[in-house]
Amino acid sequence: MKTRASHITATSIRAFMILFWAYVALDKLWDLPGFHQALIKQPFPGWWAGILFWSLPLMELGIVILFSIHSFRNTKHLFFDPFVLSALLLTVFTVYIGLGVAGLYAQKPCGCASVLSRLSWGGHLVVNLLLLLLSILGWYLTGPTAPMAGCKRYKKQVILFLARPQVVRIPVYAVMLERVKKFKMRFAVFPAWPVRAINYDT
Repeated sequence: MKTRASHITATSIRAFMILFWAYVALDKLWDLPGFHQALIKQPFPGWWAGILFWSLPLMELGIVILFSIHSFRNTKHLFFDPFVLSALLLTVFTVYIGLGVAGLYAQKPCGCASVLSRLSWGGHLVVNLLLLLLSILGWYLTGPTAPMAGCKRYKKQVILFLARPQVVRIPVYAVMLERVKKFKMRFAVFPAWPVRAINYDT
């Protein structure tokens, strides 16, 4: 029951993250000039805008693709786990917004998705923290530290052992049988001593 609940939770988080990253990426691509202008107004060097203008939507779409692949086949490699990449990108966004909430920027423009752009910087920080926690929880439920990983590995080992061909199991059984016979002969209660024939005619 616990494993089933974990699976349902992980699947729900994965589906939500696909919708979220697809929405924010397509929203930027839908209005590229507006997104570029919003980046220019951000409190960082202007040349960053020319890089983030195209790289940020592509990274977000890449995460969507990885999440879609992850839905059919688990990607156990750390650097290609979509939950890890999602958490890293959200960490960058959260730190950036946190510095703005702390008052370290002269102005606080936001070039986010149209829905999130209506939030205050404090509300935006809370939303980012929740999304970050969801990414970490999703990685915990599906990554190498997954609570059902040990059970899956044990079942896989049992299945592999049972599925081995007879060609492998028969020699192993023969060797074990020979060992058992030698063990019994060595520690028998009445060892098999040679029997001397007695001649009663003399």
